[in-house]
Amino acid sequence: MRTSLLLLHTAALLSLSLSLAAPARAQGAAPPSEPAPPAPPAPPAPAPPAAPSAPAAPPPDAGPAAAPAQPGAPIAPIAPIAPASPAGGAPIAPAGTGRELVYLVPAEVTGTSGGAALARVGFGVLAGFGEVTDPTAWDVSTVLEAEVATEDGLATLIGLSSADETAQAPIGSLRLSASFARLDFEGEGSSAYPPLILYVGGAVGRTRFSYLGPGPGRRDTSLPPTYEPRERIAVPWSAGAAAVYVGEGGKKLAPTIEGQIAFDSRWTASTDTLQWCEPAGDVVAGVDPITQSTTFAPASRCKREVLGAPRKSQELTLTAHAGIVDKVANATFRAAFGARVAVALNDEAPDDVRISLRAPVYVTLARAPEGTKYRGLIRLMPALSIDRRSTGETDVGGMLEISFLGQRAMFSDNYTDL
Repeated sequence: MRTSLLLLHTAALLSLSLSLAAPARAQGAAPPSEPAPPAPPAPPAPAPPAAPSAPAAPPPDAGPAAAPAQPGAPIAPIAPIAPASPAGGAPIAPAGTGRELVYLVPAEVTGTSGGAALARVGFGVLAGFGEVTDPTAWDVSTVLEAEVATEDGLATLIGLSSADETAQAPIGSLRLSASFARLDFEGEGSSAYPPLILYVGGAVGRTRFSYLGPGPGRRDTSLPPTYEPRERIAVPWSAGAAAVYVGEGGKKLAPTIEGQIAFDSRWTASTDTLQWCEPAGDVVAGVDPITQSTTFAPASRCKREVLGAPRKSQELTLTAHAGIVDKVANATFRAAFGARVAVALNDEAPDDVRISLRAPVYVTLARAPEGTKYRGLIRLMPALSIDRRSTGETDVGGMLEISFLGQRAMFSDNYTDL
């Protein structure tokens, strides 16, 4: 009898082992128990429920899984086994895809054929939100920029020109802008730009105007009016938003659509000037042919100054561009064509409407060393301008703008420079 129980217990263990290895073969595990019939007659044969005695003395290697060893009953797994690597399509652990902070130092120097110049340098931070497996993740960048502009060219801007005192004083301003870029990590290929970029920002500046204003009144009203030097510190400001959409396109080129709206509160210097002269001594004019004595002529020192205070005006600007961009990871160019329309909102504006047809082209000059986030760009932008002045006159002119840019992409971090 002891031998029969031992054989039955062995058969139960074999049945449990086979059911764990291959459930499809669990029902075929009964043959090893066939040698048991020689011991007792047929009645003991259905007594394989000898499992109740198994808990009394389970084998050391049977483990806790031996308890539910009922013939034909499902066996629960001991414990789930963690896979060594994530299955295909499963999200990657955040620890392996952490988004880094990127510090931005955009720079720009721009000159136009009309003589104007502008220099801008900024500092900002780019932060990412969402993991790389999230197709709707966002990158957010904020940039604080300092800007200096002048109407007398780059030489005046950097202090190498002896411009006269009637020139408009350089304009200094601070710009704070933020961009929100929706990333698309599931797109095909390695796109250099996200499909959607939103910009919001504003600027505030300080401008000094020197001019001649009305002087003290005279008792004799028949005499000409008087003028005296005056100065005004103005605070121009602006706010706006812009959007850039980059289509899927082909393998290398993608279509772009850009739009912008901005409100500007600006100050414009008066175009009138006043000139006056005062005696400054005598200048040798020559020699008298008869007396052979030196002759003199009276000399005057003349000055020219802006007449009248600057005018404050508000403008609403709308811009729209369409173009193409090289969207691969080492993008080398971007070209677009569009128009900018500025409409005056008050009567003090010097121009009622300003329209500019523009065709900007961006070309990569140099790429930064591996591991950095910047590249050198040049922007060439021919433009045809049409100005309808408040006096009723219309001016038409052409201009070519050349800009040297240091930034991380061909789309600017500043909302005013699409």
